[in-house]
Amino acid sequence: MRTASPAPAPAAARVPASAPGRRRSALDRLRSGERRCREHLRLIRSPLQGSCRVAVVGAKGGAGRTSLVLTLGAMLAAERGEPVAAVDAGSHSGSLGRRIRRRTEAGIADLAAARHPADLDRYVSPTPSGLAVLAGPDRPESLSDAGYVSALDLLAQRFPITLTDSGTGLLDDPMRGVLGLADQLILATTPGVDSAGSAAATLDWLHAHGYGELAARSVTAISAVRGTVRPVGSAELRAYFGARCRGVVELPFDEHLAAGAEFDPGRLGLRTRAAVRELAALVGADLWRAGRPTGR
Repeated sequence: MRTASPAPAPAAARVPASAPGRRRSALDRLRSGERRCREHLRLIRSPLQGSCRVAVVGAKGGAGRTSLVLTLGAMLAAERGEPVAAVDAGSHSGSLGRRIRRRTEAGIADLAAARHPADLDRYVSPTPSGLAVLAGPDRPESLSDAGYVSALDLLAQRFPITLTDSGTGLLDDPMRGVLGLADQLILATTPGVDSAGSAAATLDWLHAHGYGELAARSVTAISAVRGTVRPVGSAELRAYFGARCRGVVELPFDEHLAAGAEFDPGRLGLRTRAAVRELAALVGADLWRAGRPTGR
C-alpha cells in the first residue's frame, strides 16, 4: 500500500528560509535606532553654564526658519526640562507670533524699551511645550541692533536658551545684533536650487564679514517642501553643506507644519520628530562652548 504524502503546510504556516535573517535585520535596525535616540537625548540634555543664543537664518522666504524655531524650541524645552525662548527678530513683523496662541500684543521692540526683567511676563507668550515666544516688531524697521541686544539680555535672566527667527535681511539693523550675540547658527534652506544657492551665498557673506568661525560651526537644516521647483539631490546637498558646516539635518515634509496654523508639537509626524531630535542633539553637543554668564 502506498503511503500518502503529507499534506502541504498552509500558506500562512510556510515561512521562507530567509525569514530569521530578516527578523534579525529588523531587530538590529530597531536597536540601532534606539541607541541613536538615547545618544541624541544625552546630547540634548548637555549641561549649560549660563546662557546660549542660537540664530536661525535663511536668506530666502519659505526656507522653514519659523517652523525650525518652533519645533527645535519645543524639543529643547521638553527634553531639557527648562524654559526656552523663541524671538522674532526680523525687521518686519514675522510669522512666529501668528503660529502660537499669543497672550500679549507686546513684542520685542516693547521689551527692548522696558530695560527691566521684572515684568517679563507682559511681553512673552508661553506655550504648553515650555517654549515662550517673543513676537516681532509691529512695524517695519522699528528695532535696532542695540534694541535686539537689550531684549536678549533681559530674556537671558529667565531663559537659558534663546532661539532667534532672524528674517531674511542680512543687512538689516537687527541682524548685526543677532550675529554679534550668536553662540550657534542654524542655516535654513530647502532642496530647491534657488534656496540652496541663497544658503551657500549666506555662508560666503558670513565668511567675508568676520563671521567665518561661526559659519564653520553652523548646522544646515534642509526642510522638504511639496512641489519643490528644480530640486537638488539629497546626497549632493549633504556633501556640499557637510563640507562647509558642522552638521546637516534633513527634515521631511510635514503636513502640520506646511499648514502654517497654530503650532502643536503633538501633531508632528514621527519622522519629523526624529529629525528635530537630531537637530537638537547637534545644538546640545555645542552648548559647552557658550558658557555665557547670565545677562551678558
